[in-house]
Amino acid sequence: MQRHQFPVRSAFAMTVHKSQGQTFESVGVDLKSSPVFMHGMLYVAFSRIKRPTTLKVHLPNENPRHTRNIVWKEVLV
Repeated sequence: MQRHQFPVRSAFAMTVHKSQGQTFESVGVDLKSSPVFMHGMLYVAFSRIKRPTTLKVHLPNENPRHTRNIVWKEVLV
């Protein structure tokens, strides 16, 4: 029997709303699984870090340079 040890680092996830007012060493934003953002959420997600080199963004395959800023008018009425 042989045992293989893999390096593991603890990590956590939170919503953009919960991250407001906090600063992190590095941030990863997943835009592939849910492109639906409220106005300003992308700015909040991107502005939680000290250096832009520590930001990682997971983009959709079909158009990796753009994301949609969707506003649900039914919610605002």
